[in-house]
Amino acid sequence: MTPFVHYSVQVRPMGYVRYKLPDETHKMVKNVCKRFGMKESEISRIALMEYLLVMPAYNEERTIGAVVRKARRYGTVLVINDASSDQTAREARRAGATVVSHSRNKGLGAALQTGFSYALKHGYGAVITIDSDGQHDPDEIPKFLRKIEEGYDFVLGQRDLTNYPLIKKFGNFFLELATNFVSGTRLKDTESGYRALRTEALKKFLLSAERYEVAVEIVYEAGRNKLRCANVPVRSSVYVKGVGVMDGIKNFRYLLRRRKRNWRMYLEDLRTVLKKNI
Repeated sequence: MTPFVHYSVQVRPMGYVRYKLPDETHKMVKNVCKRFGMKESEISRIALMEYLLVMPAYNEERTIGAVVRKARRYGTVLVINDASSDQTAREARRAGATVVSHSRNKGLGAALQTGFSYALKHGYGAVITIDSDGQHDPDEIPKFLRKIEEGYDFVLGQRDLTNYPLIKKFGNFFLELATNFVSGTRLKDTESGYRALRTEALKKFLLSAERYEVAVEIVYEAGRNKLRCANVPVRSSVYVKGVGVMDGIKNFRYLLRRRKRNWRMYLEDLRTVLKKNI
């Protein structure tokens, strides 16, 4: 099966070059132009980069088919079936995803690590992680792709938490401050699972968290490796119960164990966080 390729389009303000493209490629370029509101005459260069869309899943047979079908328009979809007891794997394959299944339930972190290893092994240029429960809209993937193409190493989706419970909003805010404080980063919504990473940056990551702690561990690794990071706004109209307050506390404690620090390092991180958030 031919892998899906994302076509990145650069525009010259003056002078255009016409390319004679194969019919199928030309159709893809036309779709790109339509999505970004461009004219074909504005295309000066077409660069190829393969994106792997990593989708951890556990008992998501009701939603995963629709999510996979939408996501396949932007890249190859890899579903990590974390030992689901329902028909998650079957529905994902029917929708066109490649499926890797764990023999036992290992957790979100382990599922993401499986996906990252697959991306590195098969030479993908970047990885996008997306939830399989419908919380993330695959049609917002181009926002992440644009940031990657602008040179960012790590792009994190910043959810609209308008429809989230009040306690979830407060918990998310304080955990965000704490994560940035420990990691030395300046990111919003550090608990978000909608993210993009260049695989060159991913090679530097040391990930060990097997469960929900992986979200903040990824941010920590982005800070430790001094990656060029950015947020993009994403819709999140569907609230799906997931990480609770106690999980957030566990995540923060996990980060503290990951990093041996002195008071000067904490002070420097506090200055960074305050500069960004106040």
